[in-house]
Amino acid sequence: MEEKKGLLRPSWDEYFMLSAVAIASRASCIKFKSGAVIVKDKRIVASGYNGPAPGIPSGFELGYCRKDAVNVDWSKKNTGHCLATHAEANALVQNHGSDVRGATIYCLHFPCNECAKLIASAGIKEVVYLKHYQDEVPKTAEIFEYTGVKCRKLVLDNKKMLKVISDVLKSTKE
Repeated sequence: MEEKKGLLRPSWDEYFMLSAVAIASRASCIKFKSGAVIVKDKRIVASGYNGPAPGIPSGFELGYCRKDAVNVDWSKKNTGHCLATHAEANALVQNHGSDVRGATIYCLHFPCNECAKLIASAGIKEVVYLKHYQDEVPKTAEIFEYTGVKCRKLVLDNKKMLKVISDVLKSTKE
């Protein structure tokens, strides 16, 4: 975070992670919000949030979580009840022709095994995440180690991030 004369300016990492947070606000899951942005040469080339494919009603539209409806712990993966696609996978799908080899993906959560496979297969070379959401059978680190994908946790100062957002909103005038 860069500060001059009381004004805050986010670093590139903070800027891209704030973008992932904003994108997560569109997630249609009522239990778990996630967002991701793919960045190459300091430009966002794709973004995604968690939610089902077009045409499939989301938990937001239904008003309930499919897992809750059948008493499945919402944090359990691969039960077959959740029909959402993860933010990282959606970002890769939303990429329309940009070469993402060598890119960085910023995501709110440490990628699951399946997303790790997609990230590595796409040639993304770095993952930056906020929270470590552990898979029951953790293979993500192993996948990244084999494929040379760097992975690091970003620590945000939430108070400073909220001040940045507040300063931006205060600076806009009608």
